[in-house]
Amino acid sequence: MKVALVEDSAHVRNVLARLLSAIDGVELAGEAEDVAGAIALVERTAPDLVVLDVELRDHGRGIDVLRQLQREHPVVEVIVLSNYGWSAMRDAFLAGGARAYFDKAFEFGQALQWIRERQAAAMATTPAVAAAQAPA
Repeated sequence: MKVALVEDSAHVRNVLARLLSAIDGVELAGEAEDVAGAIALVERTAPDLVVLDVELRDHGRGIDVLRQLQREHPVVEVIVLSNYGWSAMRDAFLAGGARAYFDKAFEFGQALQWIRERQAAAMATTPAVAAAQAPA
């Protein structure tokens, strides 16, 4: 699973990159900190998943990235990891097509668990893995 990180904080990106790299089968596709960089990253690397922040550099908005990805790259899954835990914000991103929304302060571990489970499910459905797991 290729994962792209779209986050304005270099510190958070570094932490996420390190934690994601520790998940078996997860490859970091790249990082971006603004809207234009996020779209270019997705177009260049074709990730399976984008981890997206709500607020980006240069007054960018994560919802704009989500909307553009839904229009131009609808197969790319997006989860939101943000400091904004408000239900209205969460609801807007989920209604816009995000697969999940996690609060950085309280649900960071849950976000990583969601990615682990998604990766495990993806690995279990690949033909080579499924054949290896099939009873003889």
